[in-house]
Amino acid sequence: MELNTAIVTGGTGALGRIVASTLMENGIRVAIPVRPGSRGGPLPPEPERATGMMYWGESDITVESGAAKFVRETSERWGGVGILVNCAGGYAGGEKIGEVSSATFEEMLSANLRTAFLMSGAVLPLMRGAGRGRIISIAAMAALSPSASRGAYAIAKRGVVTLTETIAEEVKGTGITANAIAPGIILTPANRASMPSADTSRWVTPEEIAALVLYLCSEGARSISGNVFRMSGGV
Repeated sequence: MELNTAIVTGGTGALGRIVASTLMENGIRVAIPVRPGSRGGPLPPEPERATGMMYWGESDITVESGAAKFVRETSERWGGVGILVNCAGGYAGGEKIGEVSSATFEEMLSANLRTAFLMSGAVLPLMRGAGRGRIISIAAMAALSPSASRGAYAIAKRGVVTLTETIAEEVKGTGITANAIAPGIILTPANRASMPSADTSRWVTPEEIAALVLYLCSEGARSISGNVFRMSGGV
């Protein structure tokens, strides 16, 4: 199996769309899971679907059966899954530990960590069978340098780091790599709106993150595994 088929979770979001488009522009087919009953955002335009480079399907990847279903559908469509990019996530902040509700904590775990855990577990048997694969997960600088009032989010993203490091240890010598990217503040419309007076000049752009994802998918990165790449932009 060549590394020409990818699943990008969160592929309709501000970052995921850029990652998906970057991969497709470089000849990699992309499958995007979408929550049942909600597309989660605008899907890539129809012409991209017509080229056979993009596929999206409804699956709840926060549950094991949904993750397995989407991986199976993608593999049946394209003959395997060589790349998994875990972009799915969410953010909640502003409350200290002891103030955060269990519902919010669970939401952060589900969106950021459970999706990455379940999707990674679903693709790994395919990658092991093929003898190669790439798993790239989006963590956050908040996971590496926690600050007050972002605990639930930081804990979930730290779990993504530990998941990545664990997978990397378990797949040594198999041709599979696992790496994480930990951005600082990403230059998205939502972040701009939430911090209208901030200096955005050093915020990390989705394009910069997508470029690193693309490199980690390449043959040139076959020996890079178990790393967490900090992309703070100096912020």
